[in-house]
Amino acid sequence: MFKKTFSYLLISIFITCSNVTFVSAAQGTSANTKSTVVATANQSDFIKVNFNGKSISVDRYDTYFDSNSKVMLPLTPIIKAMDATSNIQVGAGYATITSNKSTIKIHNGDKNITLNGSSINLSTKSFVNNVEVFVPLQFFSEVLNKIVDFDNDSNTVNISDIQKNTETYFNNTPSLSSDKDISKKLDDYLTAEQKLYNFSGSVLVAKGGNILLDKGYNMSNFDQNIKNTNYTTFAIGSMTKQFTATAIMQLVEKGLINEQDKVSKYIPDFPNGDKITIDNLLTHTSGLANVTPTLLNMKLEDSKKVENIINLFKDKPLYFKPGSKFEYSNSGYILLGYIVEKVSGMSYADYLQNNIFKPLNMNHTGMGYNGTIKNYNSNGYTGYLDVSPISDKSSLNALYGAGALYSCTEDLYKWDRSLKEHKLLTEKTLDKMFSKHVAMSEGDNLDYYGYGWMIYDSPDLHEIYHGGNVLGFTSNIERIPDKDLTIIILSNIGYYHVDSISSVLTNVCLGYKYEMPKAKEVIKLDNNLSNSYVGEYSFKDLGVTGSITSEDGHLYFIFAGQPKCEMFAESKNKFYFRSFDGNLTVNTNEKGQVTSIDLYQLGAKYNASKIK
Repeated sequence: MFKKTFSYLLISIFITCSNVTFVSAAQGTSANTKSTVVATANQSDFIKVNFNGKSISVDRYDTYFDSNSKVMLPLTPIIKAMDATSNIQVGAGYATITSNKSTIKIHNGDKNITLNGSSINLSTKSFVNNVEVFVPLQFFSEVLNKIVDFDNDSNTVNISDIQKNTETYFNNTPSLSSDKDISKKLDDYLTAEQKLYNFSGSVLVAKGGNILLDKGYNMSNFDQNIKNTNYTTFAIGSMTKQFTATAIMQLVEKGLINEQDKVSKYIPDFPNGDKITIDNLLTHTSGLANVTPTLLNMKLEDSKKVENIINLFKDKPLYFKPGSKFEYSNSGYILLGYIVEKVSGMSYADYLQNNIFKPLNMNHTGMGYNGTIKNYNSNGYTGYLDVSPISDKSSLNALYGAGALYSCTEDLYKWDRSLKEHKLLTEKTLDKMFSKHVAMSEGDNLDYYGYGWMIYDSPDLHEIYHGGNVLGFTSNIERIPDKDLTIIILSNIGYYHVDSISSVLTNVCLGYKYEMPKAKEVIKLDNNLSNSYVGEYSFKDLGVTGSITSEDGHLYFIFAGQPKCEMFAESKNKFYFRSFDGNLTVNTNEKGQVTSIDLYQLGAKYNASKIK
């Protein structure tokens, strides 16, 4: 089974190859960013520490970065804030922490921590003097089993207790041997994706009401060695649209909105508002200019007001007559979020919280940022096999109803169950949302857009899905109602191939054929052959050029004047990149002369003719 992939954030296809320093991962292993994250943090600033949202008083000189750029925290004040009954005994080169539940032993300069007699090996050594013990953030996540986040922008450590979900379906784990076999295959595949292709994120797979997999892979913070778990929260990008569409349809059910109403009914001064309907906005058939490229340069202060975002596109000419074609645009869903506010009298965030998240106990879902305050607990990265930290602060503040939310896999499974059980909308309304309103491309197309959801039909399967991309995060939810199969993938690497992973996991669950990930190999090209690829190429459909250059025996691709990306040869004419998830093929004629290149990223193909 194969489903077409789709790029949700329509910006430069090489945004991931931005001007940042990538740190190489060893071939066939996960990426290691070592000291790159702290390049975005000021090591001279005081590191603030919060536990369960409350500030912990620590001396500014007791928090520091070690020689490997790891955040080190004094344990005594933090342990006391977590459990006042705990006892900490610090001696010459050792420390012992005892409580009703555990005994922890720490030795100076040792990476091994003893917890109730069992050894836990950390990546960073602890430091013990005669009065205090200093530990890395990894200690709190792996020894104390806490949720840990380090916000580079604000130099703030947030530590919190895990709040386990109480819904009964989270206790429905595989009991049949066949389901256990599927669970193992799912985990084996994702483990291989992590090892070979640096997959990083959290995945939940459920079938027939049983959770087959609910697990985190790789790191939520590569530099601080904090692992992803099933409680890690991520920015979800365009998955936000299904919640915006739900808010609109709730207002439709209340008789406050009609899908065929003109935008001018709710925003009287909006240009072309008498030509565009709510239905047009929901289905990406409005013709509105896409605001996304402009958002990347928007000042944070300006992005706090949705009116400022709307002003960026409202006066631009329509791309096409409303209703005449499909063209994915974040502008329409930003406008829908604003209409939710106008009709409900609440802020967009408050409406979703009161009418969707709170009723479903989605306690770890909301707006990704409140101005400068980050609300999710993972760090975003750009790249592929090599990664570098990147902030989505500006884009998440500005994307609003099109892509501003964060969530976790278990909250999104609550959302999935609510759709199955018609908790928030009637079955009739949900059928309308999941209907094939418009084809997403011309020709023999199997993908359609509904209201905030995409629909894929093949002879074998009927799928309802949607994903999202922002600079440092990729997401996807796939639902196959006939099989009661749900696959949720959240990644903290931007523009990662989660769609293709989802397709493989579907095949595993349904007993279809699939292939395990294979290690990428690099071959050495003949110099004459390499030099024949050097030149300038025109991406006619995109209206830009790219070039291939050669330096010291290495080939590099440069797109539209952006920083160069090294090309790695898998065969004589096929290349992959370590700095972003893409491939490039060189095409020749019968005489062996180079005529064009094909660039592949996230399922899309871009052709460019050689012009020099």
